[in-house]
Amino acid sequence: MSRLGPSVVLACLVAAACARSVGPARTSEEARARVGALLDAPDAGTSEFAVIGPEAVPALQAELLDAQANDARRLAAARALAGLPGGAGLGALGDAVASPRLTPALRDAVAEEIGSHDREEAVARLGPLLGAADPSVRAAAARGLGRAGGAAARKSLEDRLEREEDPGVRERLQASLAQAQP
Repeated sequence: MSRLGPSVVLACLVAAACARSVGPARTSEEARARVGALLDAPDAGTSEFAVIGPEAVPALQAELLDAQANDARRLAAARALAGLPGGAGLGALGDAVASPRLTPALRDAVAEEIGSHDREEAVARLGPLLGAADPSVRAAAARGLGRAGGAAARKSLEDRLEREEDPGVRERLQASLAQAQP
C-alpha cells in the first residue's frame, strides 16, 4: 500500500470527527462543511445535524437544492431538515417544494416529509401551493397534505379539487383525500 492510502483514511476520520464535534457551528462555512460530512456518513442521525445549530438549516437547504447532488443525498438533507427540533427546518422544506431545482419525485418526497412531521405546518406551507402554476408543485402539495391529514388539510384538498383542471393533479387530489385521516 502506498503512503497516500493511510493519509486519505486519516483525513476522512478527521473530517467525520469534526462533523460530529459538539457545539454549534461558528460560521456558515463550518456549518456547510459539517453538514456535508454528516450527509456522507451513513449512520448520521438528526440529533447530529441539530448540534450544528441554526446554521444547519441554510446548509441543509443548499444541499437539498443542489441539482448536481444525487437524489439520495438530497433526500437525506430533506429528512434532516424535517427532523430538526422545534420544526426549525420545515420552512426551508416548504420553500423547497416550489423550487424548480427539484425533480417531481424529489418534490413529492419533500412534501411528504413536511406532511409526516407537523400537521399544522403542512397546511400552512403546502395549502397555498395547491394554487401554484406548476402542476407538479400542486400534486406534491396534495401528496403532503394527504400525508398530514386532519380537517384543515382535507378542506384544502376538497377546495382545490373543485377547481383543478389538470387530470393528473385531480387524480392526486382524490388519492390524497382518500388517504387523509380526519
